[in-house]
Amino acid sequence: MYFKTSDELQATYTIHCEGYNDFSRTLNNNTLSGYTTNHEYLLVGAIPGQINTITVTLTNKQGKPVDTLSWSYNAPSLQGGDQYLTVDCDDSNTLSLSKGLYTVLGNDVTEDSEEQAYMRLYDNDGILRSEIPIISYRSHRILFEDNTMYFSISSTKIVGMDQTGYISKIYDTGNYKLHHDYIFDGNNNLLVLASEKNAKTSEDKIIMIEKDSGNITELADLIDLLPNYYSTTSLPDGAENLGWMHINSLALVDKTSLIISSRKTSTIIKLDNIYSNPSIDYMIGSDHFWKESGYDSLLLNKTSDFSMQAGQHCVTYVEDNSPPQGQYYLYLYNNLAVSTTQSDYDWKNDSNYSNTYYSLKKGTSYYYKYLVDENTRTVELVSSIPVAYSGYVSSVQELDGNVIIDSGIAMSWSEYSQDGTLLKTFKTTGGKFVYRVFKYDYLYYWFQ
Repeated sequence: MYFKTSDELQATYTIHCEGYNDFSRTLNNNTLSGYTTNHEYLLVGAIPGQINTITVTLTNKQGKPVDTLSWSYNAPSLQGGDQYLTVDCDDSNTLSLSKGLYTVLGNDVTEDSEEQAYMRLYDNDGILRSEIPIISYRSHRILFEDNTMYFSISSTKIVGMDQTGYISKIYDTGNYKLHHDYIFDGNNNLLVLASEKNAKTSEDKIIMIEKDSGNITELADLIDLLPNYYSTTSLPDGAENLGWMHINSLALVDKTSLIISSRKTSTIIKLDNIYSNPSIDYMIGSDHFWKESGYDSLLLNKTSDFSMQAGQHCVTYVEDNSPPQGQYYLYLYNNLAVSTTQSDYDWKNDSNYSNTYYSLKKGTSYYYKYLVDENTRTVELVSSIPVAYSGYVSSVQELDGNVIIDSGIAMSWSEYSQDGTLLKTFKTTGGKFVYRVFKYDYLYYWFQ
């Protein structure tokens, strides 16, 4: 909606639909004061296939409502299927949950699929509040910058969408396909996990897409960083290319370093000097697996006897100034499932692991939180939460003192307090898995 007012006002809105809780937000008008005479908004939150009553209220700087507009809106049905209108969850109190909309990213669409896909946004009651269509594959996360929301819409394109839904920027990945993750660097260039098209290997490169020009630079090729290990891997039967590392997440540290996660080696790797001469600073993984590889000297030492991560996803660096210099936290989804291109390695007899699974159908997965000390070259497990098992995919997110955990194969996500108390579980249907669930408040984008 678009309109002007003679005085500077603030707009709020409420969507009412019989049988559902009301959805209310204050609309973002891109001003520091929160008040404006120019109003242009996208109103999300209507219940699909139902008659919704939308009420917009204008308030002056003294907090007094000065005008109200209300109308009925027959919202269209979901493009992706009515089964996604709600997700199963209990009716427990939502006050302890973090604020925002659970954003479901990826649901059974493969990289080369041409089937249309969607992002789905759910409130704390498990009600769908927005369905965002993309071309294919999946969106891996949402990035926000300058009133624009960035996300992938296929395996070869990332777009920037403004607050009204207009696609203002389109980035092509050129001779690469994106997979699993992308982030901003310190200059808001896109750092993207990539596979080179028509190459013999996959999921082993990192590229940069320059924000202004769209130019692409290959920053790192894992073959160059781990040549000795690469020479020991072999193509699995029936595979078209060699996914020997399967990098599935990345996080920026101190502007020129990256934390990456390798599912196939069950190893977390820190890369330094990513823009000039990339090198491996350290690795968190099994000393038995890396023994005699020539890289075992890069491994951090465990401070206690705990089962290490296996087949992990969504390794996240915590920006926190409270630990001493050289220390920081990482958290991750520990699938506790192994998958490797080292066909002769005996994971079952690796003493670094306990309760590690070789079936993708049953078991227990965990949220893990590590304290990394680069001064002493050690890693300590400081927190863990057992969750529904997922042999692959899945995500974790710390938000507002809580932890949001998506067990992708179980088709569910849950929110916990930091001490591991379960607050609420949401379970969806349709498709093969839920790739990731991140919660965004969409403040300074749609809302304020």
